[in-house]
Amino acid sequence: MIIYEPEEDSDVNEFPWTVTFEPSGGDDWDSFICGPYERDHAVALAEAVALDDAEGGVLAIVKPMLPALSADDVSATIEELREAALEEEADDEETVNGTPVDFDDDDLVEEEAEFDEPPSPEEIREGMARQYRRLLDLDADAE
Repeated sequence: MIIYEPEEDSDVNEFPWTVTFEPSGGDDWDSFICGPYERDHAVALAEAVALDDAEGGVLAIVKPMLPALSADDVSATIEELREAALEEEADDEETVNGTPVDFDDDDLVEEEAEFDEPPSPEEIREGMARQYRRLLDLDADAE
């Protein structure tokens, strides 16, 4: 599972979230995106599917939907992400006694599931309704 983890006080936490399910390992099937969800619902759903998959062939990616209203907004976001990636890459180039240290998958820590069980379909519907109401409220503010 891959989960985007914004800061606790980030506005991103209020955005709608999606879960992309895609094949992992030797599986061969078309990926698909589900949502929009509230963040906790997206994470719980992703965990329920990916962690319960006996074959280990499902990768779940949880990400926010950013409210881009124009191509310029999208381009600005891409530029910000590129700059952040370059900064992170520079930070990762640590050295020990002048020798670069590479980080690999062995450095990753497996975490416990955040949720015991996925939300019910009714909880999902209620969360989706809240997300749609937020989106519609954002549109009203832009006028």
